[in-house]
Amino acid sequence: MKLFAVCIAALGVLASSALAQSDRAADWRADIDVARNEFLMKDRSYSAENRARADVLLQNLSARADRLNDAEIEAGLARAAALADNAHTRAYLLRNRGVWRRYPIRIWSFQGEWRVVAARPEHADLLGARLVRVAGARVASAQQLLRPLFAGNDNWARYMAGYSLTSPDALIGARLLHGDGKARFVFERDGRRIETELAPEPFVRRDVPEENWWFLSPAHAASAGWRHVLEGRALTPVLAGANESYRFVRCEGDVAYLQVNRASDAPSGETLGAFGERVLADLAARPPAHLIVDLRFNTGGDLTRGWALFEGLAASPLGQNRGRTLVLVGPNTFSAAITHVVQMRQFSHALLVGTPPGDGLETWSEGGNVLLPHSRINMHFADRAHTYSLRASGLPDDLVALDLNVDSLEPDRAADWGWDGYRAGRDAYAEAALGAPLVCPG
Repeated sequence: MKLFAVCIAALGVLASSALAQSDRAADWRADIDVARNEFLMKDRSYSAENRARADVLLQNLSARADRLNDAEIEAGLARAAALADNAHTRAYLLRNRGVWRRYPIRIWSFQGEWRVVAARPEHADLLGARLVRVAGARVASAQQLLRPLFAGNDNWARYMAGYSLTSPDALIGARLLHGDGKARFVFERDGRRIETELAPEPFVRRDVPEENWWFLSPAHAASAGWRHVLEGRALTPVLAGANESYRFVRCEGDVAYLQVNRASDAPSGETLGAFGERVLADLAARPPAHLIVDLRFNTGGDLTRGWALFEGLAASPLGQNRGRTLVLVGPNTFSAAITHVVQMRQFSHALLVGTPPGDGLETWSEGGNVLLPHSRINMHFADRAHTYSLRASGLPDDLVALDLNVDSLEPDRAADWGWDGYRAGRDAYAEAALGAPLVCPG
């Protein structure tokens, strides 16, 4: 009798588990239906062929929902969005929202070489180490397998890889990893091989952005609670100002330095519009020999907030005299920041210095989010074109948000972060712009 009761109880547990699994699959199928019927229909950036491919991918994902884990389904949603081949069309999983977990390290690509720039205190021994293997795969192979999760050009993919290479759920979604998220990492430092198992950090869902570049600087508030490879060292001007939305300082050698890290108003204090008016007045009253405009860390925002500032810079004597204004750009110069780069290239004689931005001249943006009801994942759709090249878009006027005309965003002078220079407190971008280090107070 007792054995019979135990068997009945066991069957009850199995039935309950099966029901939970059935409910889970049904919830995911409902979410996938929303992605197919709302998100795919609202986004205008897909070609007809790629929209059909995304729809087939989502149908197959729905059919296999009871056989896939959550990360695999989420990765499928990300791949469907990425088939738009438009970096603004995406599933918010890592950067703009925190749906996927992260490991307790932060990495940055220094000319293709991934290094640990920040780590939780218990992993401080990894600071400065070069990442070699992730979950059994060479880092370049892992990066390639993770690439389909996010659209965009290769420079933007380089930026996004800093997130996905340090996310257990991204690795699971790409089928590089199985299990609870613990993974073997291999690093090298000073010719010594370091093998370690990293466990995911405790998961707290995040509804606000986290930029990977924040962790390049110990001065940024995001670095609190982390050990940093540059802690205790003098910081270059760009890293010293990492925690500010925008700032303007006078530097040695009659150089003015304008750093705009976000194309939107700061959370408190002076608006970007008021800041821009003050900067333009200051430059008109006392023109420097050179103006550095630093947009390397600017991933966008609202282009209308900074439009007048960059319009004024382009029209000023500094902007009209070739070579006196130098605009620094990099792989995570993106979205509205690219608009400002285009303004400077089209309407001024400024020189671009650095590496090409994280998107091209023909992009889709604006739009909004479709919230999947059960997973609460936001799928961002784009429904207006930004056409910045010399060619005609061929699109109806009501689909074009902004039309500018430049031939390229290729920098006039190439520069990129190098590990040795970064570690030594040098700024290759500023040195390429000025031919000498940029030295500013504070």
